[in-house]
Amino acid sequence: MTKIAPTVPVNLEAENKTIGCCLFDTTGDTYLTVKQTINSSDFYLFANQQVFAGLDHVYEKHNTVDELLIAEYLNGLGTLEEVGGHIGLLSYTENIGSALQASHFADIVREKSKLRQTIRACKIATEKAMDEADPADDIVMDLADFVSSTEPKSQIQAISEASGDLLNDFELMLKGEYQQNVIRTHIPHLDEKLGAGGIAQGEVCVLAAPTSCGKSALALNIALRAAVNDSVPSLIFSLEMPRKQIVKRLVQAISGANLKQIQDRIIKPDQMDKVRDAIKSVEELPIFTEHSVKSASDLMTKTKAMVKRHGIKLVVIDYLQLVPWNSRLSKNDGIAEISHKVKQLALETNLAVLLLCQVNREGAKRDTGIGLYDLKDSGDIENDADIAVLMYPKGGDIEDAKKLDNVGCYTQLEYIVAKNREGERGVRGQFQFRHLSGRFY
Repeated sequence: MTKIAPTVPVNLEAENKTIGCCLFDTTGDTYLTVKQTINSSDFYLFANQQVFAGLDHVYEKHNTVDELLIAEYLNGLGTLEEVGGHIGLLSYTENIGSALQASHFADIVREKSKLRQTIRACKIATEKAMDEADPADDIVMDLADFVSSTEPKSQIQAISEASGDLLNDFELMLKGEYQQNVIRTHIPHLDEKLGAGGIAQGEVCVLAAPTSCGKSALALNIALRAAVNDSVPSLIFSLEMPRKQIVKRLVQAISGANLKQIQDRIIKPDQMDKVRDAIKSVEELPIFTEHSVKSASDLMTKTKAMVKRHGIKLVVIDYLQLVPWNSRLSKNDGIAEISHKVKQLALETNLAVLLLCQVNREGAKRDTGIGLYDLKDSGDIENDADIAVLMYPKGGDIEDAKKLDNVGCYTQLEYIVAKNREGERGVRGQFQFRHLSGRFY
């Protein structure tokens, strides 16, 4: 076997023993276990890359591990001599210990590979930065994409685990003791239309509306009510609204006071007391905000960090089209990539995601309401969503939808649950958005 003195992270013994364990078990079971952790590119030595690629080819074609077949494959590629010929292949199985150690060796190989990939990615980024070859944001985005690609993926589990959980759920339902693991919006007529009674963990709920319909206010209402009523920790990515403005809206919704009266110096003392109490309440809420992301991968990384630190259960993204995408992609492809990553985020972290989205101008003008085909920039948004709530002004015009009663000014908004993976789709409802209090009913 070739001896070298590597100058990068590598463990040649682990590489050789990983392959040796796979070759020793001709049933292919060890190979299949190792394959869940590494692939041929994770090996440092070219010879080891070739042998593992031979394992891939032979097992896929013959459903077994056979050194002679691997040798035949490598010979056909002209690389058999690179691994030391037949003798070189046989040497892998010398002193391997037990095939049960394969997972341990494979973990070492994977760790060293990730370290080398990190060094390579940082070197490339440094060279581009020194040469000023690409915009800084593109370089940072490439690094963020690399970080996301190297994060550990969820392990495959037997379906029996889920079936056992399901049976337990059914038994609790029969006893009247079952509690759905959902984020309730606490807007009764909306929750009753959603299949799970709210936004379930791992689901993406798209909230789409024309400009100035109050989708940001509705999302804040949902996060606020979930925090107040169920102590749900939330993370809000607000990419066009500063933190102080979000706090102001939360204070307005909690107090129900007309905050403009403070600026006009005409607010009554009892109303001002409600405002002060509301500010104290906001300080204790488990709501966090972020106002800048470099890419969808950056958004994913920040979210996962907040899940670990604060147990985040609800993520609000306001809004999809403001998340930066790779400048080398078209807008349609960029939006599609972001949508896919948001869905991946929900599944990997078991979070409920409220994803705000714009609609096309034509849909915004239609007095009959909007449809899924009006989602702006990419049809992948609809495909990735578990729930899609489309909101629009009653009658199609935002000014005509504004009304006034003895309580104050409000806007009449209609909505349709256009996609509902766990419930009935096509159901309709109406919101009242009260301007002075900033509350949805």
